[in-house]
Amino acid sequence: METQIPRIVVVGGGAGGLNLVTRLSRSLGQKGRADITLVDENLSHIWKPSLHEFAAGTKGPEEEISFLEHSNRNGYKFRLGRFAGVDYQERWVMLDPVLSDEDVELSPARAVPYDILVLAIGSRSNDFGTSGVSEHCLFLDTPTEAKRLQSAILNLCLRMETGALDVDNDAIRLAIVGGGATGVELAAELREATEQLGRNGIDKLRIPDSVGITVIEGSERLVGALPESISEKVLHELETLNVDVLLGTRVTKVSEKTLKLGNGDSLDAEIIVWAAGIQSNKALASAVDLEVGSLGRLLVGPTLQTTCEDRIFAMGDAADCYWPEQECSLPPRAQVASQQAAFLEAQIKRMISGRALTEFKYTDHGSLVALSSSSAIGSLMGRALGTMTLKGWLAHRAYKYLHYQHEAAVQGHFRATVRTFLSMAMRRVRPRLKLH
Repeated sequence: METQIPRIVVVGGGAGGLNLVTRLSRSLGQKGRADITLVDENLSHIWKPSLHEFAAGTKGPEEEISFLEHSNRNGYKFRLGRFAGVDYQERWVMLDPVLSDEDVELSPARAVPYDILVLAIGSRSNDFGTSGVSEHCLFLDTPTEAKRLQSAILNLCLRMETGALDVDNDAIRLAIVGGGATGVELAAELREATEQLGRNGIDKLRIPDSVGITVIEGSERLVGALPESISEKVLHELETLNVDVLLGTRVTKVSEKTLKLGNGDSLDAEIIVWAAGIQSNKALASAVDLEVGSLGRLLVGPTLQTTCEDRIFAMGDAADCYWPEQECSLPPRAQVASQQAAFLEAQIKRMISGRALTEFKYTDHGSLVALSSSSAIGSLMGRALGTMTLKGWLAHRAYKYLHYQHEAAVQGHFRATVRTFLSMAMRRVRPRLKLH
């Protein structure tokens, strides 16, 4: 009688999930030692730290990775579906239907069997219960939301140029709530994008102060996860880009095109983007009967197993994993997910072979914040370097290299190198901005 190979299901094709499923496919799936399945509600993957570039239109569809093509090339199964829950007794992952933009059902409610399950569902913005956020704000959590924001900004600029906006409206205003890495990078990218639009036929954007960009942050400094000296440099760079920054300012209510601030003032904006803090995907906490920790993430032990189910692992933004060196939970960063992907590949192989599991150890390599197509600020950490602050072109090269490392992990070094050179070559023959 033929022994059934273990069924490994990874839910979530983000930075960590796609990295893990690629590793498992190469080391187990292609050798017939496991059946690998990836589940995601999107058809393509975008490296999440690049979402602000897609939202501004400075990156286009050629940068995406199709799950259908990638799964065929690497030998795993892809299933389109939105995570809905887990049947622990029968070991089924329950999926909700996925609808198209026209509300046509692309995939029905269904279930996928598993022997080992990895939950790698990414985080979502945290509205902190603020009234009106879900109704009147745009978000930057998924590829779909990034494309929606890009379309909204382009349409707004076109309406300004053609006169479809109010005749007295000689400027458009964009507000970003949240001064973390996402909000800061988006503000800088939007400034560059609107200047590019001005050079590509939207003449009214060439007028000084035709686009007002405001970042609103509740704490007293930007990018609070980075050292204070870097926060000050980021603030200076945004001011140089003519981005207004309101620090120590809470948003208490959002209505159509208006933000109500904690000091009683109001701020008008044609587009409001909410990027203030994160929390785990609400479907994760509501649909899974597992222990939940900070930010709605699933509590995991040092082995990355959930505290209630040994055959369910959680990683990346879905996992609340303790960081002994800092006496807190690991931050929701792409480098955490990347390191956990490499760890879980070995961990799952150990589980399949019946060996004892090991404990995850995280190494902080620092953080970088991109502030334009040619500049970044941040710090890198290592045993040889200690902590080194980078700024400008060199920091931007380091930021780009992080993306290349991710590409190499999921595409292979040859494909990643070819894609990089093709992208550089295409910049000479295509618009620098998505104009449709």
